[in-house]
Amino acid sequence: MIFDKSNFDMLVLPRAAAERLVEGEAEVLRVYLYGLLHAEADPEAAAQELGIPKSAVLQAWETLQAQGLCTLSAEAGGRMTYALLQREEAAGAPEIYANAGFNAMLQSLFSDRELSYSDYRLFYELLEVYGLPEKVLLMLAEYCIGSSSAGNKVSMAYIRKVGRNWAKEGIDSIEAAQRKIEAIRRSSTELRELLSSLNILRMPTEQEFQLYQKWTEEWGFSAGAIRAAMAATTNAQYPTLKYLDGILKNLYQQGRLSAAQVQEYFELNERLDEQVKEVLRALSYVRLTVSQEQRNRYLQFVDMGFGQKEILLACAQAGGKSSAGLDYVAGVLRDWAQRGLKTEGQITAYLETEKKRRAAAGRMLAAAGYKRRVMQGDLTLYDRFTGEYGFPEEVVLFAASCAVGAPAPLRAMDTMLARWRKAGVHNLREAQQANDSFRSRGRRPGSLSDIDQRSYSEEQLAGLIPDPTLAYREPGKE
Repeated sequence: MIFDKSNFDMLVLPRAAAERLVEGEAEVLRVYLYGLLHAEADPEAAAQELGIPKSAVLQAWETLQAQGLCTLSAEAGGRMTYALLQREEAAGAPEIYANAGFNAMLQSLFSDRELSYSDYRLFYELLEVYGLPEKVLLMLAEYCIGSSSAGNKVSMAYIRKVGRNWAKEGIDSIEAAQRKIEAIRRSSTELRELLSSLNILRMPTEQEFQLYQKWTEEWGFSAGAIRAAMAATTNAQYPTLKYLDGILKNLYQQGRLSAAQVQEYFELNERLDEQVKEVLRALSYVRLTVSQEQRNRYLQFVDMGFGQKEILLACAQAGGKSSAGLDYVAGVLRDWAQRGLKTEGQITAYLETEKKRRAAAGRMLAAAGYKRRVMQGDLTLYDRFTGEYGFPEEVVLFAASCAVGAPAPLRAMDTMLARWRKAGVHNLREAQQANDSFRSRGRRPGSLSDIDQRSYSEEQLAGLIPDPTLAYREPGKE
């Protein structure tokens, strides 16, 4: 099969094989050379070492076998054993040159380009391996010559590629070939019109034509749907078919393939963008061009069960600062969802209750001599004093006034109120009596001896429970 490298540092490449491979695709040549260096290989290893997809390796093997350049036999574990053929092509010549009539018609289509043995062999490969009839092959050759800018110098690799595609689509009659060619010509006209609408005044490239075929044949878009999708390319400074491909891919994944479905999608998107812009304005954003990321974030809020009014209420909690952004809004909405608050009425009632609760905690801080903003820990302490301890606000404020001047007024209040609770104090009068009784014993409320010594500081006490939403702000206030 090949020379033993231990004896000769060279490989033999048959001339006939070289002629065919030069006309073919680069991947086929690389796989063939890979076969010269390996007695066996599996598709995964070959693909990895060559740096090409596994599908390209398998396709190359199929081509090499069809051209008679190698045979492959499967072994355990999916490995393939190569047998690279080096027989003289002259032995196969009678098979090709026997059908002089078919060969003559092929040569007449290529006019002054003299077809070589390897050229004829390609057509017989399509005839014998892929099952395309002679009349279909003649139409195929005529189409490839006429559609290529190279004319009768068209690449044989291109003819092979088109032939394989026709075989896969089952084009096995003159009528089917005529329908295929007409569809291609119609697509070519539509593609030129599409490029013109993008101010691209030239003939479509092969890559652009492949894109268009993917949209229409693989994805199933109509020409009208593609034109409708063109509306979205106005967002691009320099729109291209590649940009349009991204838009159509999104529509394809959503199953929107007709012109009506595409139009409906963009109308929905337009309404959605207006709602997103309203949210951005509420957050004092300067730039109001809606990005796909912002659109997705908004839809997440909707999926959580919130409507536009509720989302705008969440924006109001940001205090009009764009630095808070959509992340802040998401945090507020998650907090409301966990509390079971979904409607505008529920949220408004909750915010009003929170406003009163915060104001009461603020009065407690002021009475204790503090001059700072209410934090979540302060609210937690106030809830303990009024909820767990059961004291009315007037008793809490009285305790705060008694704690003024203590090194840690909030800690002093906690100790004082805990003692009053144990003593059975329920109202302001009883609290005042308890305070007078304590003073009569010569001890000042809030003194160090009166405060339960804790292992944490006053700041730690005030921050026992962190605010997951960075603390709600009253509308219009910092």
